Amino acid sequence: MSRTLAALAAAVLLALAAMLLGSPAGQSAPDACPYSGGGPAYLFQSWEAQRDRALYFDAQRLAAGNLLFPDDEEFALQPLKVGIGGERREDPFATIPAPLLYAIGWVESSTNQTAPDVPYESIGPALVSFDCGYGIMQVTSTISNEGALPSRYEALVGTHFAYNIAAGAQILAEKWNDEFFPQVGTGDPSVIESWYYALWGYNGWALSNHPAGPDVDPFRAPQYGCDGRRNGYPYQELVLGCVVNPPELEGRPLWDAIPLALPDLDLMASPGWPLDPEHYYAGWNEIRNLGGPAEGAASPFAAMYMPLPQSAAPYPEWPLSEPEVQQLRERVLGAPRLRLDDAELELSSSGGAVSAASLLIENEGSGLLAWRVAGAPSWVQLEVQAGVAVGGGAAFADAEHSTLIVRAAAGGVPEGEHIGELRLEASLPDGSTASRTVTVSLNKLGAAFYRAGQPQS
Repeated sequence: MSRTLAALAAAVLLALAAMLLGSPAGQSAPDACPYSGGGPAYLFQSWEAQRDRALYFDAQRLAAGNLLFPDDEEFALQPLKVGIGGERREDPFATIPAPLLYAIGWVESSTNQTAPDVPYESIGPALVSFDCGYGIMQVTSTISNEGALPSRYEALVGTHFAYNIAAGAQILAEKWNDEFFPQVGTGDPSVIESWYYALWGYNGWALSNHPAGPDVDPFRAPQYGCDGRRNGYPYQELVLGCVVNPPELEGRPLWDAIPLALPDLDLMASPGWPLDPEHYYAGWNEIRNLGGPAEGAASPFAAMYMPLPQSAAPYPEWPLSEPEVQQLRERVLGAPRLRLDDAELELSSSGGAVSAASLLIENEGSGLLAWRVAGAPSWVQLEVQAGVAVGGGAAFADAEHSTLIVRAAAGGVPEGEHIGELRLEASLPDGSTASRTVTVSLNKLGAAFYRAGQPQS
């Protein structure tokens, strides 16, 4: 099975699970991630911004134009392709219309990075959905969940809102560029309606997202109102509906409304037209018969290529000047600096009693310091595997340290003294890392001996 088809099959399972089990937002991390990796979800802490989410929207605007982490190989946005079919070419100046990222974030998580019970402007458990989607953009398919310590990419996606947003933008760009998906109009990414199929793919190229399929409400209102009552709408209509009808906070929209035109289903879903469900079924039948999409071949869904609505026009996004980009990056990312006061942690284990130690992780700079445990002895248990420390700054009003709780997990370890290293790695906005090593010692004593009839105290 090709990589593209395998990813799509997983996405279909995710979409079906979401349809059956409800909202993606989760209160606590699930015990297993059957659709991505199979292991347990990672244990992450994150930080929730202000209620108006202005900081998140700033990050999404930067991510839309590859201005967030342009030099970071793991989080830079790939160049978008323009044009149709064999005429497609990369355009280094093309960008994602930022309102699409605003709306995806809202549909996926109500634009929240942490679990629902975490107060605004504070640290708490990261948002992890029942199907192991992480954070604002509910990033799922690029996370392994294999039970080991998280990679740099995984830790940053799960703990820091800006990296989570960048990962979501990457996934959307991949769907836009992938020849597997059909296209709309002339393939101009500046036209929001052109993203119809890429949005569908972001959630999963599943029948549940077909606008004329059996899983949607044929009598739904023409445009989704972004009000939470989403049953009966395909995913792409949810996102585009939120672009048209932004959510409101205290009577004011969270972003500017943009009028859009959805496909005329009375025409487009008619027999033989692009959104006729038979074209969708035929595409999947072709894939099954060939054992996967052939390299370089036309999309098996080419019959779904669709013209733009007549009213569609390029989104007039104002370009950011270099000083404006720098100012926004400083606001979103700050200049974090790692500080650890402890160089050694002491643990003990005696019978059924085990001790714990805490490691204080501070950010002497500004913004968010994202850290992860990059290495640890096998005989320790971590309360969290990655988190953030707040250093203050214009958008981060109050500094807040992070605490890593380390417990002895000495089962199977022989009695005596054991010494190991806990290695922490902090990722900085310029792509560099700061590492610190903490010595961890364990004193394991044998279990108390009890003889029947001779209780001991």
